[in-house]
Amino acid sequence: MARISDRHEGDLKGQLTPFTDLQPVAVAVVVDPCSAHIVAHQHTAWMLINLLARADGVIQAVHVVCPPDVPMAGRVVPLARRDLPLDQALVRGGQAIGAVPVSSARTAAPADTLIVIGSQRRDAHPNLRFVAGYGWWGGVSNHPIPVREASGPLPFGPYVAAALAAAEVFLSVRLPRYGDAPTETYGWDCWGQRLSTVPAPDAPNELAELDLTGTALAGVGAVGSTWAHALWAAPGLGGEVTLADGDEEGVTTTNLNRCPLFGHDHIGLPKAECAAGVAADADILWRPHNARFEQLGLTPGQLVSAVDTNRARGELQNRYAPSMLSASTLDLRAEVLRIGPPGVGACLRCFNPPEAFTGDDELRDHVRAGGKEAALALAADVGISRSEVQRWLDRGECGEVGTRLLESLRRQAEPHQARFAVGFTSAMAGTLLAAETIKLLLGQPMHPGEPDHNNVTFQFLKPTALVNASSRLARDPQCPACAPTNRALGVWRRRTASARGGSFTMPTAGPDDTA
Repeated sequence: MARISDRHEGDLKGQLTPFTDLQPVAVAVVVDPCSAHIVAHQHTAWMLINLLARADGVIQAVHVVCPPDVPMAGRVVPLARRDLPLDQALVRGGQAIGAVPVSSARTAAPADTLIVIGSQRRDAHPNLRFVAGYGWWGGVSNHPIPVREASGPLPFGPYVAAALAAAEVFLSVRLPRYGDAPTETYGWDCWGQRLSTVPAPDAPNELAELDLTGTALAGVGAVGSTWAHALWAAPGLGGEVTLADGDEEGVTTTNLNRCPLFGHDHIGLPKAECAAGVAADADILWRPHNARFEQLGLTPGQLVSAVDTNRARGELQNRYAPSMLSASTLDLRAEVLRIGPPGVGACLRCFNPPEAFTGDDELRDHVRAGGKEAALALAADVGISRSEVQRWLDRGECGEVGTRLLESLRRQAEPHQARFAVGFTSAMAGTLLAAETIKLLLGQPMHPGEPDHNNVTFQFLKPTALVNASSRLARDPQCPACAPTNRALGVWRRRTASARGGSFTMPTAGPDDTA
């Protein structure tokens, strides 16, 4: 039976302590009574509790110490009723995940680790950390981090701060040498996509009537649901946004270790519809589709990729949308890429060769070799009779039944390998992706001093390492999708130029029309 912890139980080739040898810790999240009303602190508190409550087997319990009767300052906790006060919403939201026990507490006394959100409280505790985020910046420190009253309602910085703090707790349990973790203030600025101990002075604290119409998200898993969560929480965003996810299993038990919009009651529901439902009170109008994006036959003005296979990335690249973004995770690293410019910067297909593909005849031979039992199992999976399966095996017909049979067999023959994945890495990737989505619409570069930078990475093993930075990623010389000889490159360039001039409109094309 699947466990919520399945995806973060691995040891990353011996780097982490074996999961069976862990001593889980209890964590107290303390929201400073003097600043609990500040929306930035509320966003930080929620996402931190959200991530800690998903680290099953690493976190023993989460104790929430929060003053009563503080109203929620906007859209903060999507997994709780919107009319609840902050303290109840934080606890109810954490409990809705159905993993690590989350409870209200009057003091932080029983906790192994104490995390304070705010700047006034000073507790005598051996494992004390202060966390704060506002606007586009978030950080962690061994001393209070001041946050102004007028810090703005944006969630990007708070979510970064929560990811940094959750990673510290997780790695303090799982990484034997994590005693060398930084103790002084460190943080990350999404406006400049760089390490920084302070926010960028010129970054806007609010977004005013920014229309996201023409934006489409492909993949509503861990990274994609974080992206949607961040846009839901950010005031000032509107328009219609397409959500597409073709995962036939929908929300699974193992998704709950890293998908911040989903709770235990959502298991089995289609991801796109579920995300749209949970975030339905946003000013954005979500258009969910329970299908892979490439099946919709759309070319959006801005295509946001949060898919997790190279084959899917290649299919998205074949839409040649004028503006594209991508985010991914690998173990403890988060990465975001601004696609292009066409023929210059990396595209979605660059450095991502498609996974091996099993041919139709090979799939049929596999069923024949399995005999009667294999045919019966296939018939049951697709919902047809064994005689129909046998007819397809004998004749190899390519009708509707044949298509369903091949899809079933390919799903079984090419299972997606379950790699290590943990919530704070996905939250960082999804938050950086959301920030870049907004910055592109505002006409802002990834890095203000490096206009050609299009790639940013952040790894949590050494969070203050200089490799955590933005850079320029040129196209792969071996990539066929953006090669100079590919006629689609010219189409892509014209679409990009039209979009910059404000004349691009989202066309509808058949699924096989790649340009």
